[in-house]
Amino acid sequence: MVVYLNACGHGPSDPAVLRRMAAHLVRELEIGEVGAAGEIAAERAGVREAAARSIGATADRTGLCATTSDPWEALMARIPLAGKRVLIAPHEWSSNVHFLSALAANAGGRVEVLPPLDVEAPDPGAWQARIDGDVAAICVPMVTSVTGLRYPVEAIGALERPEDCLFIVDAAQALGQEPVDVGAIGCDALCATTRKWMRGPHGTGLYWVGERAGAVTGLRAAEMQTNPALLVAQGVALSMAGDRGTLPALLRDGLKDRGIVALPGSTGAVTIRVSHGKVSSLRRAMHEAGIIGKWPDPALDEPASGLTLEDGALLRLSPHVYNTEDEIAQAIAVITR
Repeated sequence: MVVYLNACGHGPSDPAVLRRMAAHLVRELEIGEVGAAGEIAAERAGVREAAARSIGATADRTGLCATTSDPWEALMARIPLAGKRVLIAPHEWSSNVHFLSALAANAGGRVEVLPPLDVEAPDPGAWQARIDGDVAAICVPMVTSVTGLRYPVEAIGALERPEDCLFIVDAAQALGQEPVDVGAIGCDALCATTRKWMRGPHGTGLYWVGERAGAVTGLRAAEMQTNPALLVAQGVALSMAGDRGTLPALLRDGLKDRGIVALPGSTGAVTIRVSHGKVSSLRRAMHEAGIIGKWPDPALDEPASGLTLEDGALLRLSPHVYNTEDEIAQAIAVITR
């Protein structure tokens, strides 16, 4: 039996999601792709409406996509960066950092990493002094990947910034486990995936673009090429989305009771340090028990975070609603043994 504890990577789809995808593919076999696509025209529009509701937005400025990176990169490529700065949070996702660094260098701009926030009492006001008239954008993950820190995006959105400075939020790890409301956040654009905590199929995501970030139409060209079977399945996932449940807290507390304190984080990721001498034995024990987690490398995942592997490897476990308390107890037993 497999104990799957990697919702941060991909949440296995609910059977209803997979059944809807399969049903559409059957219709394509029966009446052809064009005929089957015609049958789901209204349903397809409903998917965008459901996506908009999931982030407190309107459908006219919400779009569907394959990955979080696609609309994020398209949005950043629109911004004039010559002589400008882009401020990024220390935990910005690696592909965003690398893409933006290359983009800024080519355009004659530069990327600056903002100072870390105190996770116990975050004060985004400490960032205010870094926001001057030459700042073109501020990029922040709503929830970090490696340890599940929840950034105070609402407070960040309330900071004073130039009229043409865009606040762009990556909600890939937030959607489906944290309430997401673009109005409450005060952002100008937000991108997310629906394959992690939302449990949609691979190759599905969503984005929202506020008026200050420009027109939506230019970003929607790729949406028309999206596999319609994925779209209707995404719609089912959006209609079923709930929250992450209480199992992450149960896992975090259970490990703490046995002397293993997870890294700071308040969402669904429970990340612990494993001493170098115990990594191989724990990997083997987890494999034998059928427990699937993630061994993240901060240098690859969050290169500006300052997290290192000098004190041992990191193990991230992220349970979701499909897990059970018995599975959490099993994972705790294997790790502490």
